[in-house]
Amino acid sequence: MLKFNNDIIHGAIFDMDGTMFDTERLRFKTLKQASQELIGVSFSDAYLMACLGLSATSAHQLAKQQYGEDIPYAEIRKRADELELESVRSFGVPIKKGLVQVLERLRKSGLRMAVATSSRRLIAEEYLINANVYKFFDVLVCGDEVQQGKPHPEIFLSAAEKLSLPSSECLMFEDSENGITSAYEAGGVTILLQDIKEPNSNMLDKADYFFASMYECLHELDQYTPSLEMPMLQEPFPQSLNQLIVGIHGFGAIGGGFMAQIMSHWDGYTRPKRIYASTHNPLYRSAVNAFGSYCIRYGQLSYDERIENMHIIDAGNIEQMQEMYTTSSMIALCLPEHALASEAKTIAQGLYARYIAYDEQCTHPLTILIILNKVGAKNVLLEHLRTALSEITTLNVAEQILDQHYFCDTVVNRMVSKLTDQNLYRQLRIKYNIFKQYQLDHELDQTDIEDATRLNPEQERLASMYVEEMCNNFKPSHILQTMDLILFHAEVDMPIYVENNSPLLSKMRQMIVVEDIREIQLIKNRLWNGVHAMTAWYAAQLGYETIGLSMTDLKVREFMQDLLEEVKAGLALTLPHRKKDLNDLAQSFINSCVNAYKDPCERVARDPLRKLAASERVLGSIAFNIQQGLPYQNLNQGALYGYYYAIEQKEISYGEAIEHLEIQLAQSGLSEQHQQTLQRNIETQLAQLLTVKHKAKNSCPIHLPKQAGYILT
Repeated sequence: MLKFNNDIIHGAIFDMDGTMFDTERLRFKTLKQASQELIGVSFSDAYLMACLGLSATSAHQLAKQQYGEDIPYAEIRKRADELELESVRSFGVPIKKGLVQVLERLRKSGLRMAVATSSRRLIAEEYLINANVYKFFDVLVCGDEVQQGKPHPEIFLSAAEKLSLPSSECLMFEDSENGITSAYEAGGVTILLQDIKEPNSNMLDKADYFFASMYECLHELDQYTPSLEMPMLQEPFPQSLNQLIVGIHGFGAIGGGFMAQIMSHWDGYTRPKRIYASTHNPLYRSAVNAFGSYCIRYGQLSYDERIENMHIIDAGNIEQMQEMYTTSSMIALCLPEHALASEAKTIAQGLYARYIAYDEQCTHPLTILIILNKVGAKNVLLEHLRTALSEITTLNVAEQILDQHYFCDTVVNRMVSKLTDQNLYRQLRIKYNIFKQYQLDHELDQTDIEDATRLNPEQERLASMYVEEMCNNFKPSHILQTMDLILFHAEVDMPIYVENNSPLLSKMRQMIVVEDIREIQLIKNRLWNGVHAMTAWYAAQLGYETIGLSMTDLKVREFMQDLLEEVKAGLALTLPHRKKDLNDLAQSFINSCVNAYKDPCERVARDPLRKLAASERVLGSIAFNIQQGLPYQNLNQGALYGYYYAIEQKEISYGEAIEHLEIQLAQSGLSEQHQQTLQRNIETQLAQLLTVKHKAKNSCPIHLPKQAGYILT
């Protein structure tokens, strides 16, 4: 049952040609060709327009009036059917955009559904099956099964009767004057959709609702169908594909291991017909495209989730990137901050190509999700884009392009790690050996492979050969279908927080839409990102390779817990209305870290100086807590480990570390006295840690007192 405006609806009855399918234009073309072949004259547009919605019998009578009593109408229609079927079988049925989403919403609302078409059953069934929408309908009533065609109401009354429903409880979808008259006379709730013919006053008078497109109808229907709740991890993706294309700019950990899942769940009713994802990595690109899918592994649940319907493109191929930006409805930018300046040029070229493709009109605005893991990411992106666009067009056009689209800041709280090239290479070799065993029934020699990240030239050659041969020999029901390609390890957090800045977001199933994304960004930046980095710096120096392994050490667990409490204390004063979110996100963070056995400390700990910038994830928390008289001793220790990690990784010297700290504290907003105290504290402890390290290397261990938290031992 569906409450649609003031009507209680239990059924939906659809006309086919012109309503569900954009076949009227195709029909015009084939009838013209058939009439030209058989009588030497093409049917006129005026005659064809007059036939819209008529039964075959009525159209025949009209043809006699215009082309003579002896016109071989049945033969012309039969030949047109043949031509139309040839086109449909070659190129598919042209479906009205938005149709599948409408059908899914009506079906999931519990409605009984029927088709009432003037076409013959033979044609109707082939079209419905070809378009993969036959599954939505319980009843099919065709023009060759009724005594009186449209505009008589018989066909709609018959469909309602077969659904065991009164016609007054049925939505009736039509596009033509005869069709809407038929539905009106049948007593249904009439919905008129514009097709080729501009609706006249008679049509509009008989329509309870008029929509210029199926998408407009979908927008109206959205208000009366529920937004589906956050999916469970192991819940399958929607089976039906809509007609949308979406993109992921950056097939990295978050792009491939999280955003691909969000795109696949979409609104819970349907999912995009294609997901583009770009990468500079040729091995990942060729492997995914060869297998046709890949998997995200959730070790916590021993569950592999298969991502399908994706096409990986070359991020360095500007034509492919422009196609993604031109055809997509939504694109997720999953880029590291350091790559933003260079990638902004590609984004700008894509947006400019879209601007040209749509004749400089804003008829199809693009929703751009900014996955940048940074407070104020949108402003940073827009500045880069403004600069990049001004290099290829005028400043006025650049601003016009930026104003055309929806830019939305986001916050991601899922931890994802991407497998190295070497790990992927090992998978490919193992799968290749299984494939060859299956194909040739003999074993191949195995070789040990070092766990380095980059491949040597011989490995690159072999990997390409593995992919190419498996791809060339892939067939349905082949053994390769059972060999999933694991590319990402992920934790189980599902939601992404998105700024409420696009009409496309409200139905997205994994998205939590918020009005002020800056609040969530601040929480994520300090509670997750900051604590994550400080924990990784500490764990790395203790010799742990992954976050999950380090969490088995009580010292690391206690350090993380103490950090979280100090950060939460500061954020609770800043955002008192988000107290529950703080507790929930803190617990979610702990759960993710405990199970992050595939998340390298090296990855989390990278770029320590960037993370130790003033007002960023670490020093921002320290400065606020000092100003508010809140505890900050563990945060102080975390900053210490960050500088120690930077020195140990040979990023900077001790003197450069102290200089960096002094500069950042000067920009922190702290009083000069607090700056001096904090700098002296970190400087002293850093010198002690380096002394301990130096003496340990020379086999002269030394034990220092624990001054402000956790000393490395």
